[in-house]
Amino acid sequence: MNVEFLEALEEIAKEEGIERDELYAIVAKGIEVAYRTEHEGVKELQVEIDKSSGDIKIIADGKEVELNISDFGRIAARRAEETIRQEILRRRREIIYERYAPKVGELISGAVHRFEGGKVWLNLGRAEALLAEEERIPGERYRPGEQLRVYLYRVEKTQGDPRILVSRAHPKFVERLLELEVPEIGQGLVKIEAVAREPGVRAKVAVSSISPEIDPVGTCVGPNGARVRAVVRELNGEKIDVIRWSPDVRELIKACLEPAQVLDIEINEQERKARVTVREEELSLAIGKNGQNARLTAKLTGYDIEVTAAELKARDAR
Repeated sequence: MNVEFLEALEEIAKEEGIERDELYAIVAKGIEVAYRTEHEGVKELQVEIDKSSGDIKIIADGKEVELNISDFGRIAARRAEETIRQEILRRRREIIYERYAPKVGELISGAVHRFEGGKVWLNLGRAEALLAEEERIPGERYRPGEQLRVYLYRVEKTQGDPRILVSRAHPKFVERLLELEVPEIGQGLVKIEAVAREPGVRAKVAVSSISPEIDPVGTCVGPNGARVRAVVRELNGEKIDVIRWSPDVRELIKACLEPAQVLDIEINEQERKARVTVREEELSLAIGKNGQNARLTAKLTGYDIEVTAAELKARDAR
């Protein structure tokens, strides 16, 4: 009886990723609860389980007793079962948290499992991840069973299973995808300094290199644009502008607004504002469709951007 009981629990523990020693500690705790239920006066209690034979030995207040699981009455057996189930569930939740908490900031993959309104739940194997509506790339549609690559940005402890939160709209998602395609980033030769993004539409990525001999933009774009195209495919067509980083905000703004030619930049460092002047015929190019280019430049640089045309009334493209 003991052997069959322990074998069944070992199978459950294996499915949940619980180590064998941890399982036996849990079983011992359940047996202790059951024994104390039927022997309320016991002060000192020790449970020993032989992992090979399944023999259970109880040492209660110095007296040694051999025990068979079937010896417990209905109430005690139920208390043992509840304790073991709760402890296995608790440990399972700990394991999930321990597995995914260190992965925050990384890419993970999961299969589309179920939908709740705009929320998408991904099956990670022994856990689920939540892709909230605001973390989706606008316009993307997912099919049940589809494998999806996502950015893990938070793992929260709850009273139930840990809450694993993922995103495809996060700026870091673009950064991690570029790291996959550009080995020089992992090698420390090229560095992603900043990312600004409007998910599903456009992103700007500012990059630098440790050596003037390395072109960080060309390295990230790749031969004939192959590297950046691979990222664009993963983002379902979202355009990516890779620009050269500069600690000089004026140079960075110029790079962000290319191919428009910047004639002048007035910087207000205290208010974090920049007034940019371009040629009249390039005003719409600098601002971008619906102000997108200027907005992304503002996000990337941390400055409010006002783009004006020479000899024309200023237009706010914040």
